[in-house]
Amino acid sequence: MGSGIDIVDIKRMERAAKSERFVKRVFTAEEIAYAAKRKTPSKHLAGRFAAKEACIKALDKPEGLKWTDMEVVNSVSGRPSMRLHGEAAKALGMKRIFLSIAYTKYHALAVVAIV
Repeated sequence: MGSGIDIVDIKRMERAAKSERFVKRVFTAEEIAYAAKRKTPSKHLAGRFAAKEACIKALDKPEGLKWTDMEVVNSVSGRPSMRLHGEAAKALGMKRIFLSIAYTKYHALAVVAIV
């Protein structure tokens, strides 16, 4: 069992997202496409980045983990969840992972719980 929480400044993510290298290293193609369809892409990238940071904490920083081993996906209703690949999936094992993302005007906050 583990948990993690993280908060990201949306303006900071907006500046970071100007680097294509950063975006491609941290986010999957699906996450990039999802954010691009939104009115404020940096807000959604910030939420996904916070979710990945929270997930790293909840998994207790497994060796060899890549940013793209963790992917935020949304159900048809819009509810976010984590899809894990590679080292993240190995670290999770048979446990379940839960994700919540919240936004203010300036910040994105994510909480991950593993049970």
